[in-house]
Amino acid sequence: MKLLTKMILCLVFAGGSLFLSAQGSTRHSIGFQVNPYIDDLLFTNTSVKPVYAFRYTYNVNDHLSLGPEFSGYHIIMLNSDPNFTISNFNIGAFARYSFLPESRIKPFFEVSPYYTFHSYKNFPETNYYGTLPPDKTSYFSGYIAPGITLFNKSRNVSLDLMYKFSNKQFVNGSKSVFSYRLNIRF
Repeated sequence: MKLLTKMILCLVFAGGSLFLSAQGSTRHSIGFQVNPYIDDLLFTNTSVKPVYAFRYTYNVNDHLSLGPEFSGYHIIMLNSDPNFTISNFNIGAFARYSFLPESRIKPFFEVSPYYTFHSYKNFPETNYYGTLPPDKTSYFSGYIAPGITLFNKSRNVSLDLMYKFSNKQFVNGSKSVFSYRLNIRF
């Protein structure tokens, strides 16, 4: 817990000092994602899986950007009574190296270490034999992701499309997933 507190404080103070050092420039952006994870379980009314992310980005130069990120998901299984839910909340940082800085289509490579808080409620005991897993846990993880950024003509709005790889499972139950972020530069 002390490590997590130190990590949060470092992210807040580093992000604040970066913001103050470049006031008035276009080196900053805010990125966000809020959507249901689209799979066959959504269309069969078996589960709903909202995914969310929020990040602040500071562009160090034309190629390198970094910042803090908060993300996660919440799974609600609708076919059990009461509804079985799983939640993951991630707090961490990211660093990105972008290629072709002047292009409106920029390939990039991103690395993001983060700390995950995982919990569940109303675990379906009929589907599990033996000792139930702990209802709350936390662990250190991260992802690497190649992707592309698409800019609008004025370059103040962009869309990141990426494919993430991790040592832990994502919302889809796999160790890789397609993801995106909408970004607003200021």
